[in-house]
Amino acid sequence: MDNMQLTGIIKKAGNYYVALCLELNTSSQGESIEEAKRMLEEACEEYTSYMKERNLVGEIRSVPLEILREFLLEDVEYVRPSDDWVYSENITFEVEAGA
Repeated sequence: MDNMQLTGIIKKAGNYYVALCLELNTSSQGESIEEAKRMLEEACEEYTSYMKERNLVGEIRSVPLEILREFLLEDVEYVRPSDDWVYSENITFEVEAGA
C-alpha cells in the first residue's frame, strides 16, 4: 500500500468546499477548491498511514451508498443537470502511506 490512486468529490456547502474520498470514506473541507483538495489529500495520507501502522489495511472500506447519497444531495434544493450547471468537482490524486 505504498501509493493509492484515489477519487474525491468536492462540492460547495455554504461558504466552504467539502471534499469526500470515495475509496477511503474520508472527508475534509476548505475555503477554496484547492484548499479542500489539499486538506483531503492530507486526511487520506494520515488515515492510510494510521491503518498501515496498526495493520488494519484490510479494514478500509469505501463510502457506503447512503453516505454518498447524503453527501451529494445535502444542501441541494433541486438537482437540474445541464451543460452550464456544475455542482461538484471530481478529483483524482495519489497518497503515500507512511513507511
